[in-house]
Amino acid sequence: MRALIIGLLALILSLNVQAQSDLKEVLQAIEINNLSLKAQNQYIESQRIGYKTELNLANPEIAYEKNFSDREGNPYEILISQAFDFPSVYLHKNRLKKARTANLDNLLQQSRQQILLAAQKACLNLIYQNKLKAQLSIRYENAQKLVEFFQKKLEKGDANILEMNKVKIVLLNIKNQVQLCETQISNLNEELKQLNGGRAISFNTTLYPELVLEKDYSKLELDVLNGSPNLNQMRANMDIASKQTALAKNQVLPKFNLGYRYLNSDINKAFNGINIGISIPLWESRNKVKFAKLNQLSQESEFLSQEKMLLSDVHKNYRKIQSLKASLSEYRMILEGNHMDELLKKALDYGQISSIEYFMESLYFYDSFDTYLQVEKEYQLALADLLKYQL
Repeated sequence: MRALIIGLLALILSLNVQAQSDLKEVLQAIEINNLSLKAQNQYIESQRIGYKTELNLANPEIAYEKNFSDREGNPYEILISQAFDFPSVYLHKNRLKKARTANLDNLLQQSRQQILLAAQKACLNLIYQNKLKAQLSIRYENAQKLVEFFQKKLEKGDANILEMNKVKIVLLNIKNQVQLCETQISNLNEELKQLNGGRAISFNTTLYPELVLEKDYSKLELDVLNGSPNLNQMRANMDIASKQTALAKNQVLPKFNLGYRYLNSDINKAFNGINIGISIPLWESRNKVKFAKLNQLSQESEFLSQEKMLLSDVHKNYRKIQSLKASLSEYRMILEGNHMDELLKKALDYGQISSIEYFMESLYFYDSFDTYLQVEKEYQLALADLLKYQL
């Protein structure tokens, strides 16, 4: 038991940067192999091309007219024309295209962050399950030895059936915990495999990565606001809405039509010349500017609402992290300064407690250590949520 408790304490205090490296390698692999990210990249590329098509001119028109008559002449006419928007419209269309294209990066980053955060959380849960399994394996081995020990004592008449049943129940409970832990590990590995595009990925570490939390809360808030793809997308949507309003204002200006006309007949000489037309913007642009302005106001309100919600989430996560951090410190202090193993060993040596009492008392330590592992996991998950902007 003494060796077990020393081993547990050593695991608590162990530090190794290998876990940081392993996690980075896993996230890098998933970023490359994830099928959803590949599909998103293809979608974004199609959108880039789609935005370019909005700058295309209208198709030119070619018209041919032939008149049939009983009289001589039978004239025919050819007209070639091209329609144009007001020149400033193309300037604003180009600005809008650039803004939309730039916003696609925010959409990609948003998908990337969601997927990598899911992968990171799966890894953190795997670390927890790996640590738990390592300890359960030690406990299971010790429980088996205790069952064998009491079996011999029972055969000699130095123990009773009630004591034997207690240690068997403990062994069965630990065995079920180990099986459940192995199932969780299998499920998490399958989740990582799916995130990695169906390719198996190995992550067997029992050490958490070193996630550093910004000490200056004001700077942390600013970093989160600037690093949020969702907020950056909404910020870009406001800019896009502003450019759409400017475009709508210019689209109410007249459109032009420029062409070439050729007229010929058997009687008259051929005539040719330039054809110029202008559209009067009476119906087509009605309410477009009003709609664009309302859409701009809507985007601004949505951004402000999302910004407040994000700041509220940051504040709640930060307080949660501080609370969990304090709990972890208390657990570490107690576990490091607890000499329960020595006291129990002395009590056992002096005959003050029985072997079964010694084992049952040690279960209190197991429960405390399991709670510590749970708090440690929740702390790491909360950190990952708050620092996801760093992904």
